[in-house]
Amino acid sequence: MRVQFSFNKYNKRPRKQRFIMKKTRKPAARTATPRPDVYQIVTDRIVAALEGGVIPWRKPWNAVYGLPRNYATGAAYTGINAFLLHFSGALPFFLTFKQALALGGNVRKGAKGHPVVYYNVSVRENEQTGKEEKTPFLKYYTVFSVEDIENIDFVLPAVERHAHTPIEAAEAIVRNWDGRPAIEHLHQRAYYSPALDLVNMPERATFTTAEGYYATLFHELTHSTGHASRLDRPDLTAGEGKGSASYAREELTAEMGASFLCAAAGLDTAQTETNAVAYIQSWLERLKNDKKLVLQAASKAQRAAKLILGVVEEGEPVAAPAPARVVELVPEEDEVSQQYKAAELSWLAAA
Repeated sequence: MRVQFSFNKYNKRPRKQRFIMKKTRKPAARTATPRPDVYQIVTDRIVAALEGGVIPWRKPWNAVYGLPRNYATGAAYTGINAFLLHFSGALPFFLTFKQALALGGNVRKGAKGHPVVYYNVSVRENEQTGKEEKTPFLKYYTVFSVEDIENIDFVLPAVERHAHTPIEAAEAIVRNWDGRPAIEHLHQRAYYSPALDLVNMPERATFTTAEGYYATLFHELTHSTGHASRLDRPDLTAGEGKGSASYAREELTAEMGASFLCAAAGLDTAQTETNAVAYIQSWLERLKNDKKLVLQAASKAQRAAKLILGVVEEGEPVAAPAPARVVELVPEEDEVSQQYKAAELSWLAAA
């Protein structure tokens, strides 16, 4: 009797089977990289500036060129981005890494990037109601000062010249605001009364500089935009006291709003900065306990300044919108993409 032998009988499994089983083996679980907490990163940068004696919302722009702008598009950065880009250098013009490449240049080796934050919206369907739900979340991209970009001959815009002085411009801002509250000089205190819709200011002669007078007036006028007949900010009338979160939010909003208005008038407020040093410790305590405080205040301050300047836009987002071309970074193998990714995260290491 002949006995038939099978080759496979003496192998654990056929070659093809071994290959298939190897391919279907489950990959080892990977630890997901947590998404950066952009709120916390922004707050940490502001806190670090305050601890270093710098008040970021005090004139965070160039006196000659105004608010920081994207060099390629000419668009001004607004909201919290105007303050974040204070940590940039002398010239308030910026490019993304890819914009620099597109213009034939490159980011200088070792240069640190600066974050520009914006809100995006995720959309999902509610399983119970079947309705579409939108959830805003904070994202960022990185820009670099033109001072840190090589091989581009930058042509800066001509400096705009005005026939009037900054003081005249500040007075015009106040005078031209339709619907402004009454402004009186009844007491030697600066305050805004929501009940009376009245701003009281000390006499002009008691201020050491005209800039100081208008910086203070702009602060109180920013408070007044929170009145129920205007932007209706609950923090203005919360009445929770100086140690409360609502008071801190409203004061920070007024400080930032005054900065935007001083910039619009071209005021040099360097001499008034020492008056704000007493605020630093209270801001530090609040900022460390509320990572959203500074972004929310900057958004409210932007709206307040636009209302006073007469340029309020309906449907305005709460932060500077992202350029349409900005997308999530996808890891790639080529050298340029690796450099781009490293540059995008450089400011995180410096924070």
